[in-house]
This record gives sequence, structure tokens and C-alpha cells, in this order.
Amino acid sequence: MVSTLSLSKNALRLAGRMLILLFLPAIAHATDLQLYGTLDGGYRYHSSKTQGHFTHPDTGQSTPFSIRSQSSSIGSSLKNDSKIGLRGSHEIGGGNRIFFELEEDVDIATGRRGRDRGTRVIGIGG
Repeated sequence: MVSTLSLSKNALRLAGRMLILLFLPAIAHATDLQLYGTLDGGYRYHSSKTQGHFTHPDTGQSTPFSIRSQSSSIGSSLKNDSKIGLRGSHEIGGGNRIFFELEEDVDIATGRRGRDRGTRVIGIGG
């Protein structure tokens, strides 16, 4: 017995593959195809030291203390946003072109999408 849920998942996968196959020839024959982006990242290191005196409430005696902390990490978008994109166009005749631009913010430290601010433009123009 086939469940409705698994059938709809398979149907969505098939539809997605068919869309890719539909647009693949247009992208492959694009007269202008450009992969672009800015990847900004680096190694972050932070060290701090806190000093002070603790005064015991009962005796009033002062005791000096010092706390050191250090942390390091791989960071993304240290100076600029990290993004990757693909843009292209294809002549369709009559002086018209199909054009597209797909751009997404990316966190290079984790490989995940950055903020939900991606640009998606698809159109037809002269």
C-alpha cells in the first residue's frame, strides 16, 4: 500500500527534476552566463583580562583578582557580506532576451545560507 505522503514527495522530486531539465538547455546555451560573488571571512581571536578587588562583606578585607578569557573562531562577513550568484541571458529572437539573476547570502564558516535576503530576478526584455 502506497501512502499519500510518500507519493506526493516523489511527485515533488520528479517535478523538480523536470524543471531542472527544462531550464538546463537554456542555461547551457546562454550567450552570457556569469558566476560571481564575494567571499569574506577569516580567523577571529579575542583575548581579554579583567582585574579588580573583591571586598569581603563581613571582614572588609580586600582580595585582588584577575580573570583571563580567550576565544577563537572562523568568521564570515567580517568586512563585507559574503554572497554568491549566477546571472545570465539568452537571445530568444525578435530582439528579445530572457534574463535571470540568482543571488544568495552565504555564511562561509558554516556553509549555510545567510540572511533570507536572496535576489531572484527572471524576466524578458529587449
